[in-house]
Amino acid sequence: MNNVFEIVNQARRKNKLKRELQDNDKKVRDNTKRVELLDNLLDYIKPNMTHDEIILIVKNMKADYEDRIDDHIIKSAEISKVRRDISRRIRELTEEDKQSQGKK
Repeated sequence: MNNVFEIVNQARRKNKLKRELQDNDKKVRDNTKRVELLDNLLDYIKPNMTHDEIILIVKNMKADYEDRIDDHIIKSAEISKVRRDISRRIRELTEEDKQSQGKK
């Protein structure tokens, strides 16, 4: 019976991590779009239109978004690893439960 509670607990945790992964993927996608937007903005800004400081600000913003994308990608990899570990644990618990049921 303890395994059943553990299986349910692990399944819930796995589902929560799946939702977190989806949210994280959305953040990666959104920030990738921002980087593309800023690339396009840099193409349109000309020195005679604006100050060099604006270009510097835009480049800094772009670098910040790229850093965020990298952070989200790393976080996704970490979450995926935890999900795989949970799946493995659920399989083990299920097998243990089946074996203990068969012995009764």
